[in-house]
Amino acid sequence: MDKDIIQQINTLQNHLNVQLASRFEQKIDNQLTAKQVLLLELIRKGVTSTKNLALQLNISTSAVSQILNKLETKEYIIRSINKENRREIILKLGAKGEQYFENWQILEDEINHNVYGQLPLEDLKHLARLLEKLNSIVEGK
Repeated sequence: MDKDIIQQINTLQNHLNVQLASRFEQKIDNQLTAKQVLLLELIRKGVTSTKNLALQLNISTSAVSQILNKLETKEYIIRSINKENRREIILKLGAKGEQYFENWQILEDEINHNVYGQLPLEDLKHLARLLEKLNSIVEGK
């Protein structure tokens, strides 16, 4: 393993993230923490039990409840009781949560067009293959 090349990759990746954040900062909702965004993403994908959210994020259920309380106060999510099983809470995105993902999609499209769109198709395919390999390694496949 060549530590210099790995350090260069890490540095370049961090620099890219900083540059993207700086360039598109005015379009990013900075009211949310990273964990809050992850929680919203999981709820959007259909994970609605506090226990499952905690497992997915590798945090305690009480930590999930605290985050949910903040998201509910800020109107990013709506909690309601399941009428068929009153012990179960149903989580869904609130108006601000829906708006967050609509805005994120617009931003993502702009980044894709203005940044990734500048690369040749072969480079994009190669990058996708490399990222798939890295994900497989991290997932232990």
